[in-house]
Amino acid sequence: MSESPGNVQGSLAALYESLQTSVLQLFTDPTQLSPGQAVLVAASALFVGAVVWTCCGGQRQRRTKVKLRAEFTPGMVYLHTLPAVKAIPCLTPFGIKLETYLRMADIPYEPMYGRSIGPKGKVPWIEYNGEAMGDSGLIMEFLNREKGVDLNRTLSDADKAVSRAFTKMVEENTYWGMAWNRWIDNFDNLHDLFEVSKTVMFFLRPFKGRLQQTMWAHGIGRHSKEDMEGIIEKDLWAISTFLGTKPYLMGDEPTEVDAAVFGQLSELLWTLPGSYLHRIVTVGCPNLQAYCSRIKNRYWSDWDQLTKNAKKTKEDMSLYSEIFSM
Repeated sequence: MSESPGNVQGSLAALYESLQTSVLQLFTDPTQLSPGQAVLVAASALFVGAVVWTCCGGQRQRRTKVKLRAEFTPGMVYLHTLPAVKAIPCLTPFGIKLETYLRMADIPYEPMYGRSIGPKGKVPWIEYNGEAMGDSGLIMEFLNREKGVDLNRTLSDADKAVSRAFTKMVEENTYWGMAWNRWIDNFDNLHDLFEVSKTVMFFLRPFKGRLQQTMWAHGIGRHSKEDMEGIIEKDLWAISTFLGTKPYLMGDEPTEVDAAVFGQLSELLWTLPGSYLHRIVTVGCPNLQAYCSRIKNRYWSDWDQLTKNAKKTKEDMSLYSEIFSM
């Protein structure tokens, strides 16, 4: 017969009291510890150590030491990103963002598909003059300094503040709506986007659970599906309202925020057909669809070429599996 809740609580309370007494004894007179108390303290120390390593040290282990190319062209940006799928040149919005920025800034680069993950365990990342760098935003800041680029040169300080606010909104909030819709709501249909069999997609299934855990830790995953959809919808309406009839978010010419917003919206528009997000962008806020098409036509003349016959190889899927297991 199983123990009653009262007995279980009593046992836990007794265990905690014993541990408390043992720890106190350890710091006052360790020679008086009984064998049982010593075992209890040691086991507790191992458990706490494992938790700390997982939360802190384990994360440091994920900062990968990448293998860099032996030879490189000075000043060339080697962009490591995900290979194209049939709908879009890159399946991560941060990859679309960074590559759009490189095209906007007219910075020479060479795309590298499926070679490896970056120093922070993610893609995109770059090699530049024999060094590796991760995080799309930090890469853009570095290249601005290195190349003397300033896509925001016409903006006032207030405009720059608004641009940063929109960038952080779409990347730290709106992004999760896309991630949930793609990897959780529609995971069973991803084989069509990847153009692989359902058997191959089976190996990416663990990512679905990890994403749910990540979203829970973030906080947005604690909402009901309806509440979360409402939050993301408000984000999209905010972008649409601010954009209005302007060709770009901050005016007549594109700036850095357009690379970031296009990166997120392009995934909603071209990889989530039939979703509530797609309906908002195309029906509810048609100026967002026109905005995406405007940027695509201006900077991605090779879009159709990149996405045509974008069949995934085993190596590509292995890379996806490695990235999404991080």
